Amino acid sequence: MSPLPKNLFLDSLRDPIVRDLAWVIGSPGLLDETWTAYAGRVVDDAWCRTQLNTSVQWLAELDNEPRNLHNFIAQRPTRRLGQYFESLIAFWLAHIPNTQIIATNLQVQNAQRTLGEYDFLFRDADGNICHWETAVKFYLQAEPLLEQRAFIGLAVRDRLDIKLDRVFQHQLELGHTPAGRAALPTGVVLKRIQAFIKGYLFYPATQAGKYSIPVTPIPGVSDNHLSGWWIRHPVSSLPQTTPDSYWTILPRLRFLAPVRLDAEASVMGWAEICAALDAHFTVSDESVQVIELQRDRDNSWHEATRGFVMCSMWPIINT
Repeated sequence: MSPLPKNLFLDSLRDPIVRDLAWVIGSPGLLDETWTAYAGRVVDDAWCRTQLNTSVQWLAELDNEPRNLHNFIAQRPTRRLGQYFESLIAFWLAHIPNTQIIATNLQVQNAQRTLGEYDFLFRDADGNICHWETAVKFYLQAEPLLEQRAFIGLAVRDRLDIKLDRVFQHQLELGHTPAGRAALPTGVVLKRIQAFIKGYLFYPATQAGKYSIPVTPIPGVSDNHLSGWWIRHPVSSLPQTTPDSYWTILPRLRFLAPVRLDAEASVMGWAEICAALDAHFTVSDESVQVIELQRDRDNSWHEATRGFVMCSMWPIINT
């Protein structure tokens, strides 16, 4: 388990959207691709790393001139992180050599009822027609159990085990139903049906700012999953790796890649982050994602840890 993605070539990338694109391609998946129930049904990390390795020059060129990527994202305006994630996947797939997107968000209907949709249908470089169901998820361990059901979303109706049951028992099964087959374009026969699920799991921190990541595996969850901490407001301390850490607060659409800020960026010390959190929770119960920052050798800022600060009544407040 890791607090930050490793070997994503992100140190050389500056543009936030390009960094998010690199994260989408190469970050560790949330699921254990070797787990019996998921075997062959999850896009594996090795394939993603290969794709990232072959994309290094392309990503560097995009970082130098990101206009095409920015325009692509701007044509799909959204405040929803999942839709932004899908847009990045669409841009990536459209630029993989010998890969052709056939359809995105293709609805499956039975009479007047929508049964679901295919997130992505595409032909890969080997000629296989692929169906991907995609998601980016952030779950907090709300109970001291090493089980999927212990992890709930920022809106507590979203729970890891329920989400995965829907993905594997319903969404990935659409192509095996009469309505699902009827919705496919003429001549399309699915050869590879997989889930592409990325994200973070967050573990509870104490008011002393301490947290730990379990060594024992969570069934169905990758040992390499990305992780962070969570704590309820008001806070007397936050987890930090060094006494001289600084902080920033992330907007939702910046939740993906590790944060990197220029040397002159506005950051917050301990008193400032406490004041910002107090002001926020005076008027809102919405969660806040907080990033611990440290200086690089060039005086820029890089992410050390990340976590969510939740309202004092969470998760009851969201039920």
